[in-house]
Amino acid sequence: MTKEDWKKAKEQLERPWPYGRAHLEADGYDVILEMQSVNDMFHKGILVYVNGHFKGSWLVQDCEERRRFMPQRQRPCMSPKQIAQYNKLPKRTQKELKHLREQTYTEYSTHWMSWGPLAKHFEANNKDIRLKEDA
Repeated sequence: MTKEDWKKAKEQLERPWPYGRAHLEADGYDVILEMQSVNDMFHKGILVYVNGHFKGSWLVQDCEERRRFMPQRQRPCMSPKQIAQYNKLPKRTQKELKHLREQTYTEYSTHWMSWGPLAKHFEANNKDIRLKEDA
């Protein structure tokens, strides 16, 4: 997809509700990006439908749809409160517990909150992406 195509897709998403949709084809998958309210009326996010569906199982099971289209984020296993307690420990104890401090997990989300990371992720994980023109 060219920069112009990405720009057109973004413009289609920014149309007023309920028309904020962009249709793409990525490596044989029919992908619909839809702007939706997240949490409350003032936060917007982009939900990805693959072949007309969004399945919650994609977020918990490793599959092609999750790898190609879902947002992911690395998170620390320790809470901010636990990290603060860890930082107050003596240096020797911190060294012994360093492996616990460095542990992370991958979190998958339902909505993309920003356009740039979505486009970058799609380009990195799909070889052939095309904007489908609505008739």
